[in-house]
Amino acid sequence: MARSPERREQALDALDGGSFDALVIGGGINGAVSALALSAHGLSVALVERHDFASGTSQESSCMVWGGFKYLESRDLRLVAGLCDSRNRLARAYPTRLAEARFLAALDHGAPFPPWFAALGAVAYWGLGRLATQPPRHRSAPTIGRLEPAVDTSGVRGGIEYSDYLLVDNDARFVSEMAIASTRHGATIANRVEVVGAEHGVGGWRLDLVDRLTGRELTAGATLVVNAGGPHVPVVGDLLGSATDHRLVFSKGIHLVVPRITDSGRILAFFDDDERLFYVLPMGERSVVGTTDTPVDDPAVAVTDDDRTFLLAQINARLDLAEPLVVDDVIAERCGVRALVVEAGDSADGRDWTELSREHAVEVDGTLGVVSVLGGKLSDCLNVGEEVVEAAEACGLTPGRARGRWYGEPGPTARRRFDARADALVLDPTVAADLWRRQGMRAFPVLDLVDDDRSLGEPMGGLVPMTEAEVRVMADHEWIVEPDDFLRRRTMLAQVERDAELATDPAVARSLEVLGFA
Repeated sequence: MARSPERREQALDALDGGSFDALVIGGGINGAVSALALSAHGLSVALVERHDFASGTSQESSCMVWGGFKYLESRDLRLVAGLCDSRNRLARAYPTRLAEARFLAALDHGAPFPPWFAALGAVAYWGLGRLATQPPRHRSAPTIGRLEPAVDTSGVRGGIEYSDYLLVDNDARFVSEMAIASTRHGATIANRVEVVGAEHGVGGWRLDLVDRLTGRELTAGATLVVNAGGPHVPVVGDLLGSATDHRLVFSKGIHLVVPRITDSGRILAFFDDDERLFYVLPMGERSVVGTTDTPVDDPAVAVTDDDRTFLLAQINARLDLAEPLVVDDVIAERCGVRALVVEAGDSADGRDWTELSREHAVEVDGTLGVVSVLGGKLSDCLNVGEEVVEAAEACGLTPGRARGRWYGEPGPTARRRFDARADALVLDPTVAADLWRRQGMRAFPVLDLVDDDRSLGEPMGGLVPMTEAEVRVMADHEWIVEPDDFLRRRTMLAQVERDAELATDPAVARSLEVLGFA
């Protein structure tokens, strides 16, 4: 069986001299869903990403799949209803990878509206979401203190509890799995491949590529190019000579990963001193505090001392902890930019940053055969995929009809087969459930390995929450070519454990050995 580096080499061979209906540039959520949707509709597709899949904005989100409750503040009901519909579709299609989570918003005297008004908004949000989740509830300050003792309720007037969804694993894994899923429909995908030149002629596009690992130069042809470069859409557009009517502005957001604050599974929501929402979210055995919302000019961002000081001060002011959180408590950091779409000529100066549109835009340059995807959210990815298919058709391609649903987890029949085999192998039910959630149909090769050697079905222990059989299958199938691909994106290990602990853990060392990095 080919391992990830060999699979990647095979993909490079297919790219070099290959001719595709569509070549997607960018392996974030917009690129991954575009490749999946286009290939599932019968088109020949290539996807290239100059770093690893989901290595940009798509690995820095809050891991929430939501309808955008806070966007009700700007009265954009159409946006919220659309995001709720997309959220509901994702939740139905990925029932093990998305989990309904309760949000508990504690409203103090600095909140922009009183609890009764927030409760009305929560009911409206539930209605816009087609009543697909548990209903919202008004919560008094004493009830908030009883449900969440970590919250300082001394200045809280009341609050609301409502539902949205949270990725059980990390955002980057969800995105990379979507990119990998496109290969089942014949797509060719390759990480760490950069487009360095592009020429458009009568026969379509000739694209010059370079493998960033080896320096190998490649050339591929395509009728259509999908610019899914995230915050770098303008840079890719310049390379292609294709400008967009909309433009992007950037909002920096950070999260701090700290020891677990609450073990209830709830997401705690607060308004900071600038009346902007921020959260305490669960991530494994840790909590994630964030996010901020700061205008920046450059998408290359990093967490600063001021960022840490601000966020720690905000959360400490709203929690009742035995000891306040300090910088030394920070286990890991997440930092990225939201690429916000504005109309050409709109400076966005002087406007509340949170009021800028969180909608995406899919633009078609029919003359050159370029589709550009600007903005967007993980919650809205299915709509992006479908719009890209429509855009490809507008550019002269002829997508077919997808066979059944083109996205989502394997169906109940496959799950029953898996459960029966896992039971026969006496696999621990929790281990089996986690394996199915992470691997889907790739869980069957894992069971094959366990059938040959039962010891491979035992959890590895230490910091690695999986079996060696699963790591071996990941080595074969998940395009892992550098340790960080495994530690940061295919798993959450580098986000929930300190570097020093990862470096000395035997199970981590064994995993990296299995992956070929020892």
